Amino acid sequence: MDNRSLGLLLVGTGTVFLVLALTLHIAGLLYGVILGSSIVLNVLGTGILMKFIADEKLAHL
Repeated sequence: MDNRSLGLLLVGTGTVFLVLALTLHIAGLLYGVILGSSIVLNVLGTGILMKFIADEKLAHL
């Protein structure tokens, strides 16, 4: 799996967790875990996508 696919997978999973956190009426620790997972997955996925973009840019110089 290349960096683009991995980054998109992590961002997509993070978005799914964010939508779940916003639509389900849950409270307490479970809400924090789902929201925290969403944030971590989105940040990791975005970082991996930025690295992929930088590598592609350097390859075409």
